Amino acid sequence: MQIKISKGFLTLWLILAMAVVAAIAIIAFGVLDLGKLKESLPGYSPAPVIKDSQVESLQKLSSSDEIVDVEKDLNNTNLNDLDEELPQVDQALNEF
Repeated sequence: MQIKISKGFLTLWLILAMAVVAAIAIIAFGVLDLGKLKESLPGYSPAPVIKDSQVESLQKLSSSDEIVDVEKDLNNTNLNDLDEELPQVDQALNEF
């Protein structure tokens, strides 16, 4: 006796299996917070935060939405050296 399984039935099982895997991943990383597990491992140290004067100046923008204040923020924003570190980034990417 030979059992014949239709292609649609196999597709349904495949979709169901992917949904179960996705649900398990969401539960593992969302509810159980396993994404932060590596922070509790011995020897783990997060990457150091480098202070950037340009980023700090951008964070000092006014919270007002008045045209005069927005124009003042735009005039005070200096993006001339935005790509100053681009060669270092390229070099770091080429190392991989």
